[in-house]
Amino acid sequence: MHRTLLHLVLAAALCGPALASEWNNYGGNAARNGQSDGIGPVALDLAWQNKNDYSIISWAPFLHGGRVFTIREAGFPVNGGAANDALVALDLASGAEDWRLTLPFGGNTGTEWIAWIAGARDGQVYASRSSNGKPQPLHAYDAASGGYLWTSAIATEAWAHDGVVFAPDGDLIVGDHKVVARIDRLTGGTAWSTPRTGSVSGNCGAAATASALFIDEVAPGGQVISKLDLVTGARLYSSPVMAGFTEQNSPFLSSDGGTVYLSRTQNNPAVHYLFAFQDTGAQLIQLWSRPVRWTTSHEHGIGPDGSLYTFLANNEFVRLDPATGAVLNSAGILAPIGTSNLSPKTAVDRNGCVYVSNGWASSPATDGRLWAFTPDLQVNLFTLPLDRPNAGGPALAGDGTMVVCDRTGVFAYRSTWTDLGFALAGTLGAPRLEGQGDLRPFTTAALALSQALPGSLAGLVIGAQNASLPFYGGVLVPFPSIVIPGLPTGPLGTLPLLGQVPGGLLSGVPLYFQYWILDPGAPQGYAASNAVTVTAP
Repeated sequence: MHRTLLHLVLAAALCGPALASEWNNYGGNAARNGQSDGIGPVALDLAWQNKNDYSIISWAPFLHGGRVFTIREAGFPVNGGAANDALVALDLASGAEDWRLTLPFGGNTGTEWIAWIAGARDGQVYASRSSNGKPQPLHAYDAASGGYLWTSAIATEAWAHDGVVFAPDGDLIVGDHKVVARIDRLTGGTAWSTPRTGSVSGNCGAAATASALFIDEVAPGGQVISKLDLVTGARLYSSPVMAGFTEQNSPFLSSDGGTVYLSRTQNNPAVHYLFAFQDTGAQLIQLWSRPVRWTTSHEHGIGPDGSLYTFLANNEFVRLDPATGAVLNSAGILAPIGTSNLSPKTAVDRNGCVYVSNGWASSPATDGRLWAFTPDLQVNLFTLPLDRPNAGGPALAGDGTMVVCDRTGVFAYRSTWTDLGFALAGTLGAPRLEGQGDLRPFTTAALALSQALPGSLAGLVIGAQNASLPFYGGVLVPFPSIVIPGLPTGPLGTLPLLGQVPGGLLSGVPLYFQYWILDPGAPQGYAASNAVTVTAP
């Protein structure tokens, strides 16, 4: 390693503010926009799989407290008989089962139906057997043990695709086509309930900010987005009318909550539009609308820079300008995409990488897909074949683990990089280095640097031994080393590692990486990032 083997180039992706370190509800967070602060996989690096339970329908995974919660359904509930489903808790690190339970079932399929998970947060997981025409309460269970906690005072007709979102204090906001309600997370009591009229009985979920709630409702001439006060449930004001008389998608919000989006589509191309409304604090003003594809149960994604990801009528997967709705980039036509209907689920990581499934639930079963793209959609990082993924994710955890379910099992993918610590703080605190991707042969591996003094000079040190040398409170990565000087520090996004590593360094040999940064404001005049290491398979 006495010669330069690697070259670093600046990626186009930009880092932005993160929203979620867990995946608490459909859409990942209260804004329901698919954003996560994890750095997701850029290759099909399988961390674990749990195929203990075949499920006739694949249900969504929720990530909380180091666990994956999902429903696995061996069969439909039997009238006068058994429930045939289970709420399963798996260890996020290993996929091992922590616990399972079957929700109470009275044996009458006319009043109870398939179990579904509403969400998980604050040490609790919430589930029900309600559905359209079958009002049932929500049940709260201890997320660590599965122990029963409470049953809600209010019954709901919400179902799996409605889900809940959470208020800042953890209270549940649940919506069906008749009522939106706030449920106290400690007692299950009803804080408030507000009547509403949904155009159909499903996909009636809400999106929330710290102080407000947004729902879609029927109005003369079509649909509107209504804003409700999160504390009282009072209806504050509504958007201009959107043409069309049915709607099976939920609203979603920009990162700052100032823009509300709705894909208002049905089986009529003349009224298939994605709408954007600005919330001024006094009214909802339409910013733009643009034609899109008919979708149902569509959980959209928003990038760290505010870009929207959606499908056009011709099955193109595209990135939209949040200011105008114009197409910025296209991944082209995705295939297989499904029947005339499409139910995509989307997650976007901290660096803007996009993970989208086709929500396939028909035949052939093998036409399920999950695609991963760079933020500009110009590189397909990987494509994962799935067996009818239906509502089964992706969900993205703060540690970068991506979880997806299909009929055959639950699967987790994540980076193999390890944080060694040892950072030396500078003006902006300790610079943060994170590794991601596949080390074979660095074509998809990358480093992300944050909290380093912008515009400063930096050098990347790469070593390949198992010892570390102290360096003024930081760490000098092991020798022999490569030093690549003259790198900028921000805003970096990600630095892809390009080129080949000599064969002698592969097959189980760890590599170590650390940034040294010139920082005149720091007492020592420089800073050092934490060191990260990865071992090539």
